[in-house]
Amino acid sequence: MLKVVTSILKIIKNNSYNLHQMKQRTLLTKLFRLQIYIFTVLSVAVVHAQDGTYELKNKNGSYSLISLIKNQNKITAEIFTWWNTLSAQTGSYYGEGIVTNNRVVLKSNESDQDCIVTMALTDRTITATFQKCTTDHLTEYFNGRYQKISDAVAGDYMVNVDKSFFYSKPDEYSKQRSYLIKGNIVSFNLDGVAVGNWVFVQYRNKSGNDTAGYIKLSNLKKL
Repeated sequence: MLKVVTSILKIIKNNSYNLHQMKQRTLLTKLFRLQIYIFTVLSVAVVHAQDGTYELKNKNGSYSLISLIKNQNKITAEIFTWWNTLSAQTGSYYGEGIVTNNRVVLKSNESDQDCIVTMALTDRTITATFQKCTTDHLTEYFNGRYQKISDAVAGDYMVNVDKSFFYSKPDEYSKQRSYLIKGNIVSFNLDGVAVGNWVFVQYRNKSGNDTAGYIKLSNLKKL
């Protein structure tokens, strides 16, 4: 887009100096060509998915989460599935891939290498398909369109405000007395990410006492 704007400014500048010397037909031809150029650039622009966590919910109560981090055209993704069964069965996957035409096929050195995870990326959605991923407990039941629910991704974070209070629920109305202080380090898994940029964490202080609850993602810095 910067190149497009620069091109427009250059043509306008040139035309302002030479307009009295140019025939109207030549000016219209230039503007028409510029219009075609802008349309072409905007038509081929690639929209990559945003960093964050995406969710798919099924009618039977099962759900799947995809945590996605992009670095230019490289995608790193972590996947968690909850089967909603009496045995509390879950699935997991970790892989990386290169985006081509808004599409990426993940490869993994940690999970089943026969598993094929394909993702089509847009601005706030991911369309994912799983093939030959039974070992990782990822099946076609979790194929579909995932909606972005949070900017958070699983990992280690540091508190970057003076006090970050715990909440019993991911909302402003369940504030607790306990809190973390600036510099405290917390970690959370993918299933700790909640809708609306809240995360569920557990913290153990120097005395060995554990505190658990939701805190605001805005009070944390990714390490």
